[in-house]
Amino acid sequence: MTGCQAELPPHSDHRCAVASDGTSIVLDFDSYGVNQRSHAHIVARLQAEPHITTLKIIINQANIQQPEHLYHYLRGFGVPVLQFVPFVALDDVGALTTESVHAEQWGAFLIAVFDLWVQQDIETLHIQYIDAALAIWCGQGSPFSGDNALLAEECRECPVLRFCHGDCPQHRIADDGKSALCAGYRQFFTYSAPYMKALRDLLKQHRSPMELMTMLAQSR
Repeated sequence: MTGCQAELPPHSDHRCAVASDGTSIVLDFDSYGVNQRSHAHIVARLQAEPHITTLKIIINQANIQQPEHLYHYLRGFGVPVLQFVPFVALDDVGALTTESVHAEQWGAFLIAVFDLWVQQDIETLHIQYIDAALAIWCGQGSPFSGDNALLAEECRECPVLRFCHGDCPQHRIADDGKSALCAGYRQFFTYSAPYMKALRDLLKQHRSPMELMTMLAQSR
């Protein structure tokens, strides 16, 4: 396995559960920090399973607060695809658990990761939700085609429905029937729209999407 050059995060008192489903490894940190043993375990799994193409990372209340550090740490493993999975669960009284992420945090996390990707890693790193959104912008993805009757009324008229599809049914736990992460998704898809349009136009002109990285660098 090459590319396992990840920099160990600065914490040392937390654990990470590592599971594999054949082509991907699922990382479930109980906090962002991973200790030497956890880090070595991840490296060992990647070395033992060189066919792994995806890291699936469970995003919880702790690691959502360090998107830049988390991004660079994961990027250092050299695995070409990252998939971020938000943790959302209810406690016994119907409130979000303390580990669950909130909509505004999720939106800020997605935007922070997107900003890093669009400035540094277009065409070299694939992030599942970015790839899926870009495919829809390019007319190649799968816009929402489900049963609108299953969605909250506000969702049916939402301009970003074609991207979020109403989110996973198990996340639709808000009082109005919307996803608990609705505002975050709307924030991200609205923010990323100008960049996605630029990427779409470059691809339609058979130009490299990496040209956008150059344009952004020149504008800074």
